Amino acid sequence: MERIAKTPNDCSVTELKIFEKLVSDGGEVSLNGLRQRIQRAEKLLFIHDGEYVAIGAIKNPNPDYKAGIFEKSNAPEQSKYQYELGWLNVSSAARGKGYGRFLMEAIKESLADKACFATTREDNAPMHHLFNQFCFSKLWRPFRSENGDYFLVLYVKP
Repeated sequence: MERIAKTPNDCSVTELKIFEKLVSDGGEVSLNGLRQRIQRAEKLLFIHDGEYVAIGAIKNPNPDYKAGIFEKSNAPEQSKYQYELGWLNVSSAARGKGYGRFLMEAIKESLADKACFATTREDNAPMHHLFNQFCFSKLWRPFRSENGDYFLVLYVKP
């Protein structure tokens, strides 16, 4: 099993396509402008185990988007969090095998103690468990997603 962390500019065209497909396969992200948002990320993370089985990113969020997330959740101090952790997805065939933990370890190393925030579905118990294990704190109230009929929860890591 291999952890790979690269800037988008250091990724091959094939890696970028794989990353975009795995984000799309997760089904919870607006695909409108996704390729451009991927290009703006600070770092893309891949878990490779014979094939790419999991991905995630340390994102440079759009300031208006970040302000909206913090406002909807009624959370304070958005300026403390420069990065957003996002696009975390383990391929459906690879779930339940520890790849999520392996991905979070790679993200923790890549963040190097920089503050970040993340959102996840209110009903995504495995992700809540991982965030808690990696010292993320849940903030304030859940809010309705713009990408589906479900609620999101905001987590932060100082």
